[in-house]
Amino acid sequence: MKALSYGEITDGGLSVFQSVARLDDDNRLVLTFEGAIRIDNPYRYLSSYLDELARVLPQHPITSTVMDFVKMRFCNSNGFYVIMDIVDAVYNLVPGRVTVRRILDDDWQHETLPILLNLNEEHVAARTTFEDVKET
Repeated sequence: MKALSYGEITDGGLSVFQSVARLDDDNRLVLTFEGAIRIDNPYRYLSSYLDELARVLPQHPITSTVMDFVKMRFCNSNGFYVIMDIVDAVYNLVPGRVTVRRILDDDWQHETLPILLNLNEEHVAARTTFEDVKET
């Protein structure tokens, strides 16, 4: 698996949120979200990550995408917008199916992720499937 880009939010020198974009051996984009976004301006930390995604994603022959939210514990309303921009970059720059991994019994993920993914758009909904996994 090859890392394409990495973004993180730190607090007091500790990473509290990170997202990594990787390309696996089958040319599948694997985008992970881990931790929590609880700050007022997540763009301050993640704007270069968004810029890098826009630059590198079109350079690779990506066939499908997995967006993994299983280790994302929380996202405040300010964080919604940056997650939406990351998701938009994937849907706009990468062809193929998108599988969204989420926690089976997490009300927040089941209620909020369809909104953040913009599933009310037919072209987005047609490409998207969910994989519900038990929390580990």
